[in-house]
Amino acid sequence: MTSTIEPAHDDRPRTGHGLPPIGLWWPMLERPLQREVLENLDAPLRGVIVRRIFDLCELDHEPLPRGGVRLGVNERAYIAGWMHAVDWD
Repeated sequence: MTSTIEPAHDDRPRTGHGLPPIGLWWPMLERPLQREVLENLDAPLRGVIVRRIFDLCELDHEPLPRGGVRLGVNERAYIAGWMHAVDWD
């Protein structure tokens, strides 16, 4: 008898390498870039933001994902929890 484990579903498009775990880069992301992301959590991230995320995670040598990179359900939930924990002006 064999069993297979299906990976958890993530609604983020699988274009290239995807983003590193949000817990690594969100707290370090500069506030103006955070504000831009918060304006529309469902919108694709601009290339400048994706590049900064890779820089913060020391993934400069990795190629950026192609196409529109969007936050997944878990990433949006992380941000929602973060907003409750942080005094956001």
